[in-house]
Amino acid sequence: MFESFFFKVGKYVRRNKKKVLVFWIILFLLMAYPATLIFSDTSYNLTNSLVTKNSQSSKANDILTSQFHGNSSDPSIIIVSNNTSINNLTISREMINFQHSMDSYLKSINISYSSTTSIFTVENKTLTGYSSSTYKLENGTKGMIEYTLMLKDKGYNASKQIKTLSTNKTFQPLLYELELTNPAELSNFVNYVNNTIKTPNNSSAIENYTVSLVNSSQIYFINNAKPLANPLIKINTPYFQNYLYSLYNNSGKNYTSFVSGIIYNTTYNKYPVLPSSYGSSSLMNHGNSTLLMIFSYKGSISKSQQAHIISMEKSYSSKIANSSYYLAGASVSNNQLANESLHGMIIALMIGIIVSIFIVGIFFRSPVSAFLPFLMFIFSSVIGAGINGLLYKYIFHTTISFITPTLLLILILGIASDYSVYILARFRRELKNKNPNAVEDSSKWAGHAVFTSGTTVALSYIILWISNIPIFSDAGLTNAIAAVVTIIIANTFLIAILAQWQEKAYWPTKIEKNQKLPFEKSMEKVAHVVLNNRKKVIVILVIVTLGALFIYSTTPTNMDIFGLIPASSGVQATSVINSSLHYDLFDPAYVMVNFTSPIMLVNSTTGSIHFNSTEYNQTLAIEDKLASSPYVHSISGPGYPYEKKVNYTNLISSPEYSNQYINQTATYIGHNHKSVEIVVYLSNVAWSNPSANFVNSMPSIVNSAGGGSGDYKAYVGGTTEYLNNAYSFTSHSFDNMVPLLGITIFIILLIQLASALTPVRLILMVMAAVMLALSITYVIFYYILHLPVIIFLPLFVFITLLAVGLDYDIFMITKVQENITKGMNTSEAVKNSIIENGGVIITLGSLLFATFGALYFSGLGIIEEIGVGLALGVLIDTFVSWMFFVPAIMTVMDRYNWWPSKIVKESRTEK
Repeated sequence: MFESFFFKVGKYVRRNKKKVLVFWIILFLLMAYPATLIFSDTSYNLTNSLVTKNSQSSKANDILTSQFHGNSSDPSIIIVSNNTSINNLTISREMINFQHSMDSYLKSINISYSSTTSIFTVENKTLTGYSSSTYKLENGTKGMIEYTLMLKDKGYNASKQIKTLSTNKTFQPLLYELELTNPAELSNFVNYVNNTIKTPNNSSAIENYTVSLVNSSQIYFINNAKPLANPLIKINTPYFQNYLYSLYNNSGKNYTSFVSGIIYNTTYNKYPVLPSSYGSSSLMNHGNSTLLMIFSYKGSISKSQQAHIISMEKSYSSKIANSSYYLAGASVSNNQLANESLHGMIIALMIGIIVSIFIVGIFFRSPVSAFLPFLMFIFSSVIGAGINGLLYKYIFHTTISFITPTLLLILILGIASDYSVYILARFRRELKNKNPNAVEDSSKWAGHAVFTSGTTVALSYIILWISNIPIFSDAGLTNAIAAVVTIIIANTFLIAILAQWQEKAYWPTKIEKNQKLPFEKSMEKVAHVVLNNRKKVIVILVIVTLGALFIYSTTPTNMDIFGLIPASSGVQATSVINSSLHYDLFDPAYVMVNFTSPIMLVNSTTGSIHFNSTEYNQTLAIEDKLASSPYVHSISGPGYPYEKKVNYTNLISSPEYSNQYINQTATYIGHNHKSVEIVVYLSNVAWSNPSANFVNSMPSIVNSAGGGSGDYKAYVGGTTEYLNNAYSFTSHSFDNMVPLLGITIFIILLIQLASALTPVRLILMVMAAVMLALSITYVIFYYILHLPVIIFLPLFVFITLLAVGLDYDIFMITKVQENITKGMNTSEAVKNSIIENGGVIITLGSLLFATFGALYFSGLGIIEEIGVGLALGVLIDTFVSWMFFVPAIMTVMDRYNWWPSKIVKESRTEK
């Protein structure tokens, strides 16, 4: 339909070839810097890339951000050590030394280091604060004993002593702490002091009784108080009394060195006072052998600084037999993913480029021709990346997904090579035929075919972009822009080079009129076999397609992205933590509950906090329901403020710790006093199937816990829900995209080919090839390698191959159209198209197969799967579909190929 237009384009380029070349060179130079923006503005935060708009997880995240300030903590480095039992004194000291070394290093570099959190820092803070208050308690107890003895010396009898002590305001808090408020208990105290200690000079007896009183009272108040015990610390009973003796004799002057001495010279299991399970479970496993150290800072860690930290890990690991260290944290994971992605992209590109140059060089038997497609790739990459870089940085003001640069450059390499080789092959044939209009006719037919093919590629990716698929939508727009740039460059820049160089483009090969081109004899045999067995070929096509459809439809897909990225230390750290702590510490799920009435009331004058029992108990019912699941390790929320259940009655009636529990409960209630956060720590890693299935059921669990009450709305969030929502959204979008894409391509081909039946046949043929490619990919990865099949695999392969896979069919059909306009019948036209296009299409298919196949060497499982799927699709389309199935169906359809139009035979030659 546009043949005459492209004939005119070729004529214009030939007449202005130098101007065209200068234009593209200037544009190339101008876009050199903007092209780098696409790499600097790349996001490697995998979790954030999964959030889908208007999903349940998105709404939960919005509430978390607005009511709780989201996750606003400073960035941090997390170091997980395994087989480092701090019940062993030597290992414990090495771990303390490692922590001090890390502190010193982080303070020495410009990252605004702020703090370290580990079991040692928590213990130090716990024991320092406790020692200060307990020393005062011991000192007060000693003073009360001496005061009682003084009263005795003054002639007070026991009854008067008791009365004096109980009414003395100085001693009243002390009596409460020592559990001596009961008259009988106080009487026992006075009698013991009078009858056993007897005199103030009996210092050892005073010391022993002081320690005994403090020991028993502290064990009760901290470990055994009812209804609520101390939520943050616990007494290590076997070692507590000796600590009290040491503290008694410390004189209370230097708690820092006193506590540091205990921590450095004692194993963890013998510390006198320990953090509660709430304080320690996120820093250490129950066996005290897997530890977490969290180093917080406000700046950013460079790759070289990260490498230095890894070297420090290795140094200390060598000192502890069988120990292992894992570096984690958001910035660390991002850096590691960036390194892996960049390395994988370079490897894939190098392989693709080398193989492409080799294949093209062999096909044309020319080093000049071999590098022309590579030159088109360079220009298309820089200009396409430059446009995308400017677009995302200065217009969209956002970043792109980490897989986008790799997919972008590989696609450009593939289509730039394909389009260049097709135009080069057509130009060589025109030169062979001594056509004086070789440039114009090459542009007219090959340029038109390239335009048709490239347009379908661009529109396919536009559909991917507007569908807003997580992680991949960026690749849709960037690839669409790159496809348009590549089309224009192929139809102008390459045509200008050919017009300028003529036969020199194929140096040192000489082009002769009767010269046989590569694969012509082989293609003659293929054409003979296909045309004589067309019905059998069609039957085979149907059988193979049905078999592929069965495998495709019965193989499950999922969103296990983390199972398909390199096993970085961050991913390994999560696995180690899950196996040691028996839950996923890093990626909990959470439920945001919005009540219609406030759950919390705050007195504006006194600041005292009260809770509405109805909303509190509804929250507790939700938490109980979630906590009862075997897929849940623990819960944190208003009813589980310290990961243990607290009834409303107990919350407000505990004399010792009510305020502490109430304040902690308030941290799970939003600024509007109606929003509640419930954190759910999963028993399995967040991206595992058990976690995915459980989190998927959480909305129904939460709603059923309220008995169908309409008093609240709940939204589930967290990494697992991000994955679930992304899977549902992608699957739903995929179901909508394929028909939409098919209709779009149909309209394009209807306009281009002026036929209603051929576009349908083309689309169905490519879909059959895609189905076969995917089924083989599924067999390889799922059934043989036992790897998860990511939902993005079929989506991206369908999108890409439904466009790129049409190339060869379009190249063939445009040649058949051309042959029919020159007077051939359908069989002759198809045969001639196979013979003349066979060599170049085999070359193109091999190029694209090698290019997409190079993705397998990227080192990123998600890209490897896509690369294999694309490569197999191209291979099947090149050596099976295009070569056998398409010709067979075209000859059977005969004149209906062009229905409802008719091809008009040429009566004159365009000048």
